[in-house]
Amino acid sequence: MPKKKSKKPKISVVIPSWNSEKQMKENLPYVYKAAARVGAEIVIVDDNSQYDDSWGFMQSEQKQGKIRAYNHNKNIGFSANVNKGVKLAKGDLIMLLNTDVRPSVDCFEKCIEMFKDKDVFAVGFNSGEAWMGGEWGGGLFHHFKVKPVKTNKNQINPSLWASGGQAAFDKKKWNQLGGMNLLYKPFYWEDTDLGYSAWKRGWKVLWAPECKCVHDHQKSVIASNFTKEFVMATAQRNQFLFIWKNISDKKFLFNHIIRLPYYLVKFPLPVLKAILKLPEMLRERAEHSKHWVKSDQEIIKQWER
Repeated sequence: MPKKKSKKPKISVVIPSWNSEKQMKENLPYVYKAAARVGAEIVIVDDNSQYDDSWGFMQSEQKQGKIRAYNHNKNIGFSANVNKGVKLAKGDLIMLLNTDVRPSVDCFEKCIEMFKDKDVFAVGFNSGEAWMGGEWGGGLFHHFKVKPVKTNKNQINPSLWASGGQAAFDKKKWNQLGGMNLLYKPFYWEDTDLGYSAWKRGWKVLWAPECKCVHDHQKSVIASNFTKEFVMATAQRNQFLFIWKNISDKKFLFNHIIRLPYYLVKFPLPVLKAILKLPEMLRERAEHSKHWVKSDQEIIKQWER
């Protein structure tokens, strides 16, 4: 019998927007070209922009048949907005982009090849920066940029997580993980949690050097709308929540618990805020832990320095 041809995956480009009219006008022409190469639809979800005409511009693009546009009647936050966009997308693979990203014309095309490996959950694009690694130290989990060396800078590398602003995701696996976890709202550690949850299930997150893009990294919306103190406290709170939700290694947990009184004195507000979210965190841990097949030690060993 003749071999069945493997079915080509349907591709969706999902872009969350918030007061991004200028960035969309600059960068969507690049997205259109890359999407056309793989026959992808483009879904843009606006999070109730108030300071520019993002929604008006999106409606104009939709009338021309270039995109599918959606808007919320209230601001729901980055993670929820991304989850909504992925839910609305019809593709098997999701190319998730920020509005300040310009993919190369063959970025999506080359990315699809990575998903021939059925264990791949996500592929991070190459914007000239490093991929991500993780390590345990001082009773805490830390993530860091891996410094490329000559032997690996042009190779596909394992990454702790793939940026929600410039990466591709298997939608079926995304749904199984529940998308970006709202435990961490309003921001920080969502990408890390999503990637680590995938590794714990035995899936892979890769960084692909040939999947190139330009990421302008415009002035952060977070920095523009929140105080430094609030941002820092939120990041620290979410670091604790990440550990409590994801870490199962007994030595790591013991190491964390004996240092917790020190962190409670040094960072009282973040720790107390994390404790207030314990019921929600425990529900999430119970749900995800049913599917864990890989140990923390196995995962972290990939980025030993």
